[in-house]
Amino acid sequence: MIAKIIPIKCVRKSNYAALIQYLTDPQGKSERISQIQAANCYTDDLTAALIEIQNTQKMNTRAKSDKTCHLVLSFPEGERLLHADLNAIEERFCDALGFTGHQRFSVVHDDTHNLHMHIAINKIHPKTLTIHNPYYDYIKVAKLCEQIEQEYGLTTVNHETLNDKASRVAQEIESRTGVESLLGWIKREALTEIKRSDSWQDLHQVLARHGLAIKERGNGLVLIASNNVAVKASSVDRSLSKGNLTQRLGAFVPSEHSAQSLLHHTKHYQPRPLQNRMESSSLYARYQQEQSDSARQRTNQWALLRHSRDRLVTLAKREAQLKRYLIKSIKAGRLAKKALYAIAHQQFKTRIEVIKNDYQRAYQRSKANHSRMGWLDWLAKEAKNGHAEALVILRSRRTGQFKGNQISARQSDEGSIVDGHFKSGLVESISKIGTVTYKAGSTTIRDDGKRLIVLPDTPQDALVDILQVAMNKYGSHLAINGTEPFRLQIAEVAAQNQMRITFDDKALEQNRQQLMKQHRANRTQPLGGIRSQALTPRRGL
Repeated sequence: MIAKIIPIKCVRKSNYAALIQYLTDPQGKSERISQIQAANCYTDDLTAALIEIQNTQKMNTRAKSDKTCHLVLSFPEGERLLHADLNAIEERFCDALGFTGHQRFSVVHDDTHNLHMHIAINKIHPKTLTIHNPYYDYIKVAKLCEQIEQEYGLTTVNHETLNDKASRVAQEIESRTGVESLLGWIKREALTEIKRSDSWQDLHQVLARHGLAIKERGNGLVLIASNNVAVKASSVDRSLSKGNLTQRLGAFVPSEHSAQSLLHHTKHYQPRPLQNRMESSSLYARYQQEQSDSARQRTNQWALLRHSRDRLVTLAKREAQLKRYLIKSIKAGRLAKKALYAIAHQQFKTRIEVIKNDYQRAYQRSKANHSRMGWLDWLAKEAKNGHAEALVILRSRRTGQFKGNQISARQSDEGSIVDGHFKSGLVESISKIGTVTYKAGSTTIRDDGKRLIVLPDTPQDALVDILQVAMNKYGSHLAINGTEPFRLQIAEVAAQNQMRITFDDKALEQNRQQLMKQHRANRTQPLGGIRSQALTPRRGL
C-alpha cells in the first residue's frame, strides 16, 4: 500500500469545505464513493460535523500554517479490504502522525483500479485548540505501511523515500499522464555518457549530441532541451548538481553552441507516449493536433470576450457621463441634484458588476470547454465514445497479475471489448488502464477486457446480473478466481438460480452440481408430501 500526505499547491491555505465537497462528489458515478464518515465530532450528521470542524479551525487565530492535513491511503490493484479493516487502518495512521482525538472526515473511493481512502484531518485539536504539524511524517508513514502490509497480507511496496522533490514529481507525472518526461528521457538516453565527461567542453559536446544544453539559473544548473523544456540538473542525478560538477570539472564554462545548432542533431527530446505493447504514434499526433486547435480556439474566444467586456464597459461609462451632464443641466435644488447623482452612480456600479459577472461566467464556460486534457484522459474520452484502438492502448498499460475477485473465460476474446454497452450510452467511466464501468440493469459492471471484476460484499442479486453478463460475453463455461468465500458464493448463486453454466475448476463445478441437487430435492420434497396426503383418502374409498 501507499500512504501520502498531499501538500497544498499554492500559498493560499486549503479550504476544508471545498476539499470535502470534492471528496464527496459522486461525479456521475454510481460506485465512486463506498463510505463516508466523520470522527471525533459531537454528531454523526455529515453537514453538522463539517460546520463543527470549520468552527474549530476558526477558533485558532494564531496558526499561520495550513490547518488541514490531507492523507491518502492507496492499495494495490485487486486488493480490497472490508470497511472495518479500513477504519482500523485509518485510526492507526492518525495515531502514528500524532492526530489522536483530532476531527476528521474519511471517504473511500472505489472508482479507479486502486481502492483508496482520503482522510481530511483537522490539525486544530478540538479541546486544546492548538495546531499539530507532524515531524518527519514520511518516515512514520513508511514504517506503518510495512507493518500493515505484513499484517493484512498485502503486496509489498518499496517505501524508500526520494529526497529530491523534483524526481518524485517527475515520476508521478509519467505514471499519471503516460507521457515520457524530460527527466526520464535524460536518465534513459544520456545520463551514462554525461557522467563519463571529464571537462566542461566534453560535457557540452555530449549534451549537444542529445539536443541538450546546460545553463546557470539562480544558484544551480538546468538542462534545457531543443523545445525549451527545462529540468533541474540535480533532479536527474545528484552528481550533476552545480557543487558536484564544479568540484569535478572546475568553474562553470558556458557552451559555445547556439540554440539553433541543437536542432540539427538526430537525438532530441520530444514528449511522446511511454513505450508499451501497442503503437500509438498516430493517435498521439491526433491528440496533439486537437489540443493545439483547442488552445487556439480558447485564446481567440478569450480575446473576443475581453473585447466585448471592454466595449460594454466603455458604453456604460459614456451613458453614466451623459446622465451626469443631464443632471448638471436641469434646474433643481442642490439636494435633489445630489440624490440624482447618487442614483446614477449606483446604476453605473450595478451595470459594471453585471458586465463583470457575465464575463466571468462566459470565461469559465470557455475554459471548461477548451481545457487542456492529458494523454490518458483523452484516450479514456475517445474510448468512451467508441474508439476501439484507444481502449486497446489503455488496456496495454496494465502490468502485473490481477489478484481480486473475478469472472472470466479460459481464453478471453480481446476483439469483443467494444460491444453494445458502448452504443447504448450506459458507460459511466473508463479508467487509465482501460477498466470500463457500465450499468447492467441496476448493477454496476467492471470489465477490463479479460475479466469481470467483482467487489467484496457484492449482494447476491447483483452477482446474478454479473453472471448473466459473463454468460453473454464469455459463454457458459466460466473461470472463477478470487477468495474461497467468493468462489463458494458464486456456486451457490448459480445453483440457486438454476443458471446453465459450468466452471473450469473441477472442485468448484462438483460443488455447484451438489448444490443443484440439494435445491431440486428441497423443491420436490414438499410436493411429494402433499400428494401422498391427497391420495390416501382416495385409496380408502
